[in-house]
Amino acid sequence: MAIKKADSITVFQLILLSMTAIGLKNHVIIISPLIQTAGRDSWLSVIVSLFFVLLWIPLLFFIHKKTKQQHLNIWMQKYTGKWLGNFIFFIVILYLTIMAGVTLRETITWVNITFLPKTPFFLLAACFALVCWTLAGTSLRTLSIVNIFLLFFIILLGFFVAITNIQYKNLSLLMPFLEHGFTPVLKGTVYQCSGMVELIFLLFLQHKTETSIRFRDLIITAVILTMLTVGPLIGAVIEFGPVEASKQRFPPYEEWGLASLGNFIEHVDFLSIYQWLSGAFIRISLFLLLIREYLPFKQKQKWFLLIILTAITAIALLPISDFQYLRMLSAIILPFTLWFFLGLSVFLGLLAAIFERKVWRPNNDI
Repeated sequence: MAIKKADSITVFQLILLSMTAIGLKNHVIIISPLIQTAGRDSWLSVIVSLFFVLLWIPLLFFIHKKTKQQHLNIWMQKYTGKWLGNFIFFIVILYLTIMAGVTLRETITWVNITFLPKTPFFLLAACFALVCWTLAGTSLRTLSIVNIFLLFFIILLGFFVAITNIQYKNLSLLMPFLEHGFTPVLKGTVYQCSGMVELIFLLFLQHKTETSIRFRDLIITAVILTMLTVGPLIGAVIEFGPVEASKQRFPPYEEWGLASLGNFIEHVDFLSIYQWLSGAFIRISLFLLLIREYLPFKQKQKWFLLIILTAITAIALLPISDFQYLRMLSAIILPFTLWFFLGLSVFLGLLAAIFERKVWRPNNDI
């Protein structure tokens, strides 16, 4: 209990953390696959995805209520046994490692394209990964405090680029709606849902919150994450057109190239460096912290994270072309993220429904 008090955060801080960590994926990583799949109707994919997520959120809330804010692995081991519980979360740790590697790959690719074209990939990846490892070795509360400071300026810069680019927005580029039917829209929901399904991370950290997560907290977080996708997605389509936007590697940051302050101050796109690096910093650090939290041993965790960090860096530096990487991201990584965490939530829900019902009834009688 003392550990929880020393390293607990409020639910509001947890929501802010998800805005940065999950928001980077929704705001940047999935935008290009979305536009390439659904074109000018990609924003409809996001809206439809929200409908699916709102149907899924009651399952998350059900798991949260049944587990009574316990550490998920400790709770699960009561019913599955220690071996199976650790094996399941070993797979979770493995997948978190892959996702951190993907985030690092996206980050160093963008940095290399944008402002450090001659700096070796390895040096970029190693330096950034070590900074994330340093933050992950502290505590969730420290991570949350750093996130609050960074997120404030991320939001300010987001509104800045949206407002300054109003002059370039052409809403007619969103029409005609459903130009190629509803099939591309449904295909696009896979990418948006692969980001939204990361809401399960709130349950991974439920034992660290001072109060329980309310149903409306999950709804609010889902709506915020949806807005974080809709904003840059529509912006890319109405500023560049669906054809040009689909050819861009990072559409949200191409929008920064248009931003200016009046007629005399241009090239303010350097501000996007802060946005991206801050988001990636928090996201990778959170993944490392989650990995540390769900390791089955407590000794020398920080040093074991160095091994994980080596794996993350290796994933980011895979010797494949960017085109091959993008195909793998769109065809394998993002869809599998959706089905993996959706399957995990269903499994946890079934455990809660079958076993916790038996535990609750005698307690209600006392």
